[in-house]
Amino acid sequence: MKTAKLIELERQKLALHEEARELFAQLKDSTGAQLSELEGKHDRVMRSVDQVNLDIDEARSDEASRVVRESRRPGSNGSIPASYDGGDSALAWASENRTGWTDQNGKPVRVVAANERVSNDEQRGTALGDVVRAMVTGPRNDIEKRALSEGTNSAGGFTVPAPLASWFIDRLRGRSVVIAAGAMTVPMESATLAIARLETDPAIGWRAENAALASGDPTFGRVLLTAKSLAGIMLMSRELLMDTVNAGQMIEQAIAKAMALEMDRAAIYGDGTGNSPTGIINVIGINEVSMGTNGAQLASYDKLIDTIYEMQLKNAANPTAGIMHPRSGASLAKLKDVQSNPLQVPEMVRRVPLLTTTSAPITETVGTSSNTSSIVYGDYSQLFIGMRQDITIQMLNELYAGTGQIGLAVHARIDVQLAHKESFSRLKGITP
Repeated sequence: MKTAKLIELERQKLALHEEARELFAQLKDSTGAQLSELEGKHDRVMRSVDQVNLDIDEARSDEASRVVRESRRPGSNGSIPASYDGGDSALAWASENRTGWTDQNGKPVRVVAANERVSNDEQRGTALGDVVRAMVTGPRNDIEKRALSEGTNSAGGFTVPAPLASWFIDRLRGRSVVIAAGAMTVPMESATLAIARLETDPAIGWRAENAALASGDPTFGRVLLTAKSLAGIMLMSRELLMDTVNAGQMIEQAIAKAMALEMDRAAIYGDGTGNSPTGIINVIGINEVSMGTNGAQLASYDKLIDTIYEMQLKNAANPTAGIMHPRSGASLAKLKDVQSNPLQVPEMVRRVPLLTTTSAPITETVGTSSNTSSIVYGDYSQLFIGMRQDITIQMLNELYAGTGQIGLAVHARIDVQLAHKESFSRLKGITP
């Protein structure tokens, strides 16, 4: 059951949304000083909505922690109470978020697996693309009006409401190769999020009577996610938005596809420059196997076995996937034995899915070769994708007015970090 505090906060949120909708309706018919005054009121109301959302999240977190503590207390007969799935209850929320990861303050951090969703059924609404179309042509229904009311700001931009942003993030995740490989998504409520992690294990050993105990302290570190801006401009004709019935769907698919492709590239191959994330292959301490001084073609599966073996030497979990460019996938598919029969794939390689993405570069330099690529194996559950839900969209009307086009500047904030670098292994120097 919801607490009285949570119910009151949700009532406040509903009231603020209603006030924002009324102000938004008045904005359309206002000019001059009255317009500026109404815009200021609208912005203040939306800031209040943001604050209430934070208060709701905090109330849910506190209640979830309380329920978890109580659920671990023995019952009257000394037994541990069975788990209860109460829909939107605090216990259900706690169960979904009991990941074992905590922030710097010891609070549980929500970590979303590849087969889970950031959003939930209660957050379902109109599509992001439909709202973008409504920004240009006007809302067609009350749902689009409400979405615009919640997100429109005085600077002419649109901050996507949290429920709508959650659904778009799931759309983006559905197109991401690293998510398919098992990467975890961490919804971020602030620009930075530090998650505690164990760097080295404590020393444990057998001892004789009266002998000293094995000594060695565990080393603790942290995964620090710092939201970085992923942005771009999307151009389309005004006629397309007005005359095409599926324009909203096309817009959303295009944005999700482009962002997912760049997120995949940065997560694996990012070099950390230009405020971009540092990808797996540029993290010091991951495992690495080379095809040779100047690279070489794939002639067998031996190097792939060596790459997986390096992870095993570090006691890492089995790899959940390997990620490569389609060129490498084609090379592996063409491997043949001396009788020109397709080469049998060793079990050690066969049991690990190999995924492809065109975001993988084929212009890496190894020795004198500048046309090489990599296969990056890993337990991708140890790759964290931090995502802020403050996605913003701004129309650039004047900039492209001369050509009758609409420009949309889209901003998202994302970061990637490794929870355990030894859980990844790179095979580099693969030539065509």
